[in-house]
Amino acid sequence: MKPELLVFDVNETLLDMSPLRIDFEDVFGDPDAMGEWFARLLHGSLVSNELDEYRAFGVIGVEALLLVAERRGVDLDEATATEVVTRLAILPAHLDVIPALEQLLDAGFRTAALTNGSTKAANVQIENAGLHTFIQRVISVEEVGRFKPDPTTYRHAAQVMDVHVSKSMLISAHDWDVAGAVGAGASAAFVRRPGYVWSLPGPLPETIGTDLKEIADELIG
Repeated sequence: MKPELLVFDVNETLLDMSPLRIDFEDVFGDPDAMGEWFARLLHGSLVSNELDEYRAFGVIGVEALLLVAERRGVDLDEATATEVVTRLAILPAHLDVIPALEQLLDAGFRTAALTNGSTKAANVQIENAGLHTFIQRVISVEEVGRFKPDPTTYRHAAQVMDVHVSKSMLISAHDWDVAGAVGAGASAAFVRRPGYVWSLPGPLPETIGTDLKEIADELIG
């Protein structure tokens, strides 16, 4: 049965994070430091969930960047770290995103975005990437004070859109995000963006694509 609601992850699923590699090259002399930073960012959000001490994703992002700098012996001040993290606001959409979203909207699907970012930051991201006409509602985990993959976040997104969670589908390039949605009772699709592989012991979802166009084609049938 086709989902009534498609819920899109934002960073790397809709938006291309690769331009940030230039900033990490400038700061660390190594663009691959971005992967280490993003992993520490996710680590911080999970610890926040476990301790029930919610802090904004941007705040954790700055903390994670300063930690990476300390581990690598790089002198980085908080102002520069904040500047790097705020560049998340101007990420472009992946080239496949707008055509796929147009196709899905034309087919009658409802759409929302669910992000670990703050409400303000996420709306700025979607606006700057030119996706505001395709995403009907931007939902931040800030609204429940828990980060993905906590099941509360996916159920909240469905509730906001007035759909039972079982009739929603999360679409994400992150396996932990997909697993979280399925655990919450939603269906899910995994986007195999370059460098993003399934690393969890559980089975992959039935819907998989190398980009959003492949997933749109499969959903529309």
